[in-house]
Amino acid sequence: MTIAAPANGYRTLDGDYQTGTIILTPSVREVVSAEHGIIAVGEVNFTIGASGSFPSKAVLPNDAEGFEPVGWTYRLDQLLSNEKARSYNVSIPASAGTVDLSTLVEVEASDGVVVSVPGGGGHGTPSDTVVDEVDYGQPAEAGVSTTYSRGDHTHGTPAAPTAGTTAGTFASGDDSRIVGAAQKASNLADLTDKPTARGNLGLGTAATQDVAAFDAAGAAASALSSAAGYTDGKISAEVTRADGAYDALGAAAGAQSAAIADAAGKYRPLQPWVFDVTAAPYGAKGDAKVVADGAMTSGSTTLTSATASFQPGDVGKAISVKGAAINGVTTLVTTIVARVSSTQVTLAASNASGSNLTGAVVIWGTDDTAAIQAAVAAAEAYLVNHTYAQVYFPPLPFVAAGSLNSSKSGNGQIVFGPYAMSGDQRTLHFAGGSIGAPVRSWLQTVPLASGACIISLGVYASTSAQTADINAHGNPAVICGPNEGSGYGTAANFSNMLAAITNLSIVTTHSSFGLTYGAANFWGCAKTHIDGLSYGTAGTVASPSTDYSSPGVFGTGLSVGLLLSAPGNNDYVKVPDVSCNGGYTYAMFATEHMKMDRFMSLYGWAGIVIVGTYAGSVGSVHAMKIDSASIENCVNEVYIMGAGSGGIGPIVHIDQLSTESSTPNIAGQAAHMAAARGKICWTGIFAESGLTHDNPTGIVSEDGQAGSAVREISASATARPIDRVLKVDAADGAVTVSLPSAVSNLVAYTIVKADASANAVTIDPSGGETINGDATRDLAAQWDAVTLRSDGSNWIAV
Repeated sequence: MTIAAPANGYRTLDGDYQTGTIILTPSVREVVSAEHGIIAVGEVNFTIGASGSFPSKAVLPNDAEGFEPVGWTYRLDQLLSNEKARSYNVSIPASAGTVDLSTLVEVEASDGVVVSVPGGGGHGTPSDTVVDEVDYGQPAEAGVSTTYSRGDHTHGTPAAPTAGTTAGTFASGDDSRIVGAAQKASNLADLTDKPTARGNLGLGTAATQDVAAFDAAGAAASALSSAAGYTDGKISAEVTRADGAYDALGAAAGAQSAAIADAAGKYRPLQPWVFDVTAAPYGAKGDAKVVADGAMTSGSTTLTSATASFQPGDVGKAISVKGAAINGVTTLVTTIVARVSSTQVTLAASNASGSNLTGAVVIWGTDDTAAIQAAVAAAEAYLVNHTYAQVYFPPLPFVAAGSLNSSKSGNGQIVFGPYAMSGDQRTLHFAGGSIGAPVRSWLQTVPLASGACIISLGVYASTSAQTADINAHGNPAVICGPNEGSGYGTAANFSNMLAAITNLSIVTTHSSFGLTYGAANFWGCAKTHIDGLSYGTAGTVASPSTDYSSPGVFGTGLSVGLLLSAPGNNDYVKVPDVSCNGGYTYAMFATEHMKMDRFMSLYGWAGIVIVGTYAGSVGSVHAMKIDSASIENCVNEVYIMGAGSGGIGPIVHIDQLSTESSTPNIAGQAAHMAAARGKICWTGIFAESGLTHDNPTGIVSEDGQAGSAVREISASATARPIDRVLKVDAADGAVTVSLPSAVSNLVAYTIVKADASANAVTIDPSGGETINGDATRDLAAQWDAVTLRSDGSNWIAV
């Protein structure tokens, strides 16, 4: 078969072509057949060129006819420019023909099923090779009529085996040891009529709620699997595959098979410490649907969609209609009260926008809040006597439409409680059954709900309602632990919990005023680990959408997308991979001890908030580190929230902050910015002239895209935060270089007079500040130069 590149090539989020290498490595080193013998299988390399593409190549399918083993897999190593390396396993069957490499989905790694190939010990001749038979493989005279193959590839006729019931013989078709179809049906009917067996197999009684019950049903399971033509006694999803023998058992057998396959699929990944939200005791459905053609008349409760295919079972489900709420709230959240047809339903609330609505994004599904909360409760019950529990989300879209719950010292739709600091650490892990932190394409016309995903249908009715609730209960979030001090704004009292999220997406309701809930709040947890979290509101970027065209309006509200453990945490805030797809006032609260490998933030009032102190937390003392941050279309790329301990901090170092902004900015209150310390290296195609600091700050901005640290000027100008050396040409007249404030300024400026004219270059500090006690400093002769450093309040020439 043939592997081809994507039609439009590999591209970045911004649409630029990517380069790199993709390697396919087979999980087997060789395959074998009677005709061709042993053939080595090696890795296949694809080099992606400047157009994001590569020449098509032929590869060996993992089920090539006549070859063994079958069902093996390739490991795909994807090494693309400006992207974290990724490895996963794929299956490439012969039936695929020509396949786009980027469409291959991840599968479990496998070496296939090894089957011996009979032969005389020699190698056959490959079908595409012309070789004289006496020079390759066995000689033509080898073999007799009872052997399986000869060197000249002609075949004899093996002697027929002896039928019988004794050792060394084969059973004949009517042997008493083979159970006939009638007996199979009888066994199945007998099993079907026994409620106890049905319960233990997960077919309709409460016994399905315990995985251990499956173990107790071994004998019944073995009988059923034998009736299906399987003799290994294992219950698996494969029972659902028709194999001829099972078809003969009729509709009853098919129903039994489907039920067992469903149970097996749910329980397969479970261990005692894993709590699958879809398991029978909890019953989350993960059935969210999304369309982008909703229509409602102003004031009407009727919703139509040509593509929705509404079902009778949709009545009672939660639903949101973007654009059908009042200004600022934006999204109508309600329920379906009646199904009129496959394209029309009646809602419990009407379109309150004041306008007729077309092309609306509509999300609906079973409200799984209670089911997910039940799984969390079971996990916490397990933690009473253990130290680790996992709440597992299969790769399905789950709707959370429940109200905010403050019963466990937090404020969330899905909550967990505090743990005593004097006890042993507990770890509660929210794990998705997918890979990484998905990033929304700017061409999507529907929200990003990829992989294992929770879609929150919750939004405040007004800015005053949001403020009142935050003051009373803390910042809201879909997943929320206790707020610090078991109450918002009180003294530090952490919960001894490592809160973890991996490979999970969270979508919250879109509000143009930033009135949505956050994705996760771990503020009161002593430790945090987040890897592969994607979150954002249910807005879209593609035209004609205007959901993110004015990020400044999100500053109307107070939404916080993600809160990490507050300052004063237990020295473990690890965040390898996070993507914020936009729609929040503050994308993320970053706190001391944080180590972040990769962060992406789009379309917000503040791209990342560096926290010194907030909501009664102690002032931060220790630094935080970000290796790579991509922040786009945010009013403020970096915002400083609160001062650190003793008026120093927060402290942050960002090795690469990539943006394309014409006005990149560090913002915050004056006292907070003056206390902040650290370094940010700005990269990307940003405008150096537009980079600003709202107030003097101890954070140093470095120009990561400049080819030289020297800036040439020939007219009066102010030294910028990103400047280092100013080469001044005063040939056309005197030039004044104005300095920024020396307060909390860690930048050393060097000013050089480059021309030979008599025109002076005057250096003028801000306000009443001085240079070595003088109000100004003049450079009179060519190549006169001075380097200035701040002592915290004035400039000193060094």
